[in-house]
This record gives sequence, structure tokens and C-alpha cells, in this order.
Amino acid sequence: MVAVVVAILIFMLLGGAALATMAIHGRLGEHHRSDETNTSVRLVATLFVTMPSLLLGLMMNNSANTYAAVDRNLHVFATDLILLDRSLRPLGPSADEPRKRLLAYVEQALKDAPISRANEVSEHLLDEVGNSLRELKFNDEQKIALWNDARSVYRQAVQQRWTFVEQSDGSFPSPLICILVGWLTLMFATLGFRAPRNAVVVSTYIAAAALIAAAIYLILEMSTPFSGPIQLSDRPLVRAAEEIRR
Repeated sequence: MVAVVVAILIFMLLGGAALATMAIHGRLGEHHRSDETNTSVRLVATLFVTMPSLLLGLMMNNSANTYAAVDRNLHVFATDLILLDRSLRPLGPSADEPRKRLLAYVEQALKDAPISRANEVSEHLLDEVGNSLRELKFNDEQKIALWNDARSVYRQAVQQRWTFVEQSDGSFPSPLICILVGWLTLMFATLGFRAPRNAVVVSTYIAAAALIAAAIYLILEMSTPFSGPIQLSDRPLVRAAEEIRR
């Protein structure tokens, strides 16, 4: 929701800046409309064309990398849960309790919205998996080895869980967004200065403002992969739950 509001405000600001300078140009004094003034304004516009483009590209690349990294870690986490269940099965009936708690955790994680948030219930269930796993006792060396493997996989799953939780909270600093919008506003204002006042030019400015606002919206949405309309699928955890139930 925040990304939508920000995108709408940016669209209105950029489009308004271009249309405003276009509208007031004819009302300015003659010395404000001279060729020298127009040349100076165009030079300022040229100066600010490169920097916003570079910053937008870097921000888009960072958001895409964040989205891909969290998606990869979510798949790794779901795989660790499946491997944990597979390592518990050879331990026999004594491992039924950890497996039951593991399934309860996965089902609770799927109910969380988003699944990356630090929900006390789901975190307690995950801790209970580790507690019940540590309570197991074996005399057979082979089962002890399997038990140690299960504990190792559990620790790896917990580590992976917190890795993608921390990554999913990524966001861009507000001053950075403000600076970018300031540059873009100045650029649009200078482009509208002394531009022809016709439907083609106005439509072009509106379309450009809409596309830039859409790009910033995508950047903000992809930096938070577990919220908004552009979010990761919970299919990996659904598949993990299906495997554990077998």
C-alpha cells in the first residue's frame, strides 16, 4: 500500500512539474524567455539526466537481487525441512514427536502472513522441534549418527530461516528516494520549460511520469518480497508440508 501511494505521489509530482513550467512559460518576462535562459535550463536538464538514470538502474538491480536471494533462501529452507524429516524417519517411533512438531511448525508458518515475520507461535513450535530432538536417547551407534545428522540439519534450517527473514525486510532509505525524486522533478520541470504546448508533448510527459512512477513502485515492492501484490510464493513450504505428511 505504501508503494502504491508513493508511486502515485511521484507520478503527480513529475507530471505536475513538467506541465506547470509549460503553463507558466508564456507568462514570464521577456528576459526569462531568452535563448540564453533556455540554453542554461537545458544544460541543467542534461546534467541531471545521467544521475537519476544510474540511480534508478542500481536500485532496480538491488531490488531484483534481493527478491531472487530471498526466493532462493526460501527454497533452501523448505528443502532443509524436508531433509530434517527424512533424517528423522530412520530413527523409528521414538522420532515421531519431533516429526509431529515439525509438521505443526510448517503448517503454522503457512498461516503466518507474511511467512517471514517473527511470529511467536511459529517460532515456539520451531524451538519445540529442537527441544524434542535433543531429548531423544539412543544406544545404537548407527542411530546416534543419524540423530547427530538430524540435529545438524535442524541447526542449518534455523540458520536459513533467520537468513531469509532478515533479507526480506530490505528497504531503501527515505532520503535516497527523496533525492531521486528531487532530481527527477527538476529534470521534468526543465523539460517542460519552453516545450511546445500541444497534446503530443503533454501525453509524452504524462506517459514518462507514469513509467518512472511504475519503475519506483516495482523497486519498492520487490525490496519487500513477502508483502504486496509482488510477493514470493509459499509453494516451497506447501510442498515441504506435503512431504512431511507422507
